[in-house]
Amino acid sequence: MHTVKVNDNLFRTDLIIDQKKEVLSSKTIYKNHLKIIRFKDKNYLYSTIYFKDITDKDSYLSLEKSFIVELKKFINPHKKDIYLIIGLGNESSTPDSLGPKSLNHILVTRPFYLIEDVDPNYSNVSIFKPNVIGNTGIESISIIKSIIKEIKPTKVIVIDALKANHLNRLIKTIQITNSGIHPGSGIFNNRGEISSKTIGCDVIAIGIPTVVDIKCITKTNDSFIVTPTNIDFVMEELSQLIGESINLVLHKNLRQINN
Repeated sequence: MHTVKVNDNLFRTDLIIDQKKEVLSSKTIYKNHLKIIRFKDKNYLYSTIYFKDITDKDSYLSLEKSFIVELKKFINPHKKDIYLIIGLGNESSTPDSLGPKSLNHILVTRPFYLIEDVDPNYSNVSIFKPNVIGNTGIESISIIKSIIKEIKPTKVIVIDALKANHLNRLIKTIQITNSGIHPGSGIFNNRGEISSKTIGCDVIAIGIPTVVDIKCITKTNDSFIVTPTNIDFVMEELSQLIGESINLVLHKNLRQINN
């Protein structure tokens, strides 16, 4: 749960960049109309990519290339690694569907590892969509722990929609961190933490803010969470970008992107 004070009001945010943290080092990079901020605190690494648009092919490919470069700073595939990729959220609710929709683009290879030798250029990958407690009645972390006990992954990648406290962050920011994630913290619905401390293996969290508090836009006291009008189209693009980028990082035999 993260709280940031803005204009004498309290807003929740899932973006680390908007929190007051003790930063040990920071680096800002500008390229191809993108702004990339890499920083670390005492325990974790963070990378935040700001982009303007992905509605055209050139912008999409430029963001994909930079996202892959940043993701490789958190993931260095080894032939013995076992990956579990988790898509948090509700696929039936567009602003909350980033995680499940991203998994629709992931290349799953675990079944082949169970029955035969696999080209070492392809990582051992499985996926899981835990849905939301409102639909299942079960906390995501409880289900995830059960699956981890069964397949024993060495690394878990978690994808989730986030909440911003600045309008210009909305669907224009990608956050990567190895600090884990607190599902629902941005909308006062904090669920069980998913991190190396709680599940016992490395966790890389990928998130994009898709909603913002209306108080960040207006000066009213209304309490509403809002999302952009083009969220349907953009969510399809962003989920595809995340899924395909993860494939390109984990599976070396797929399309190569020059760094």
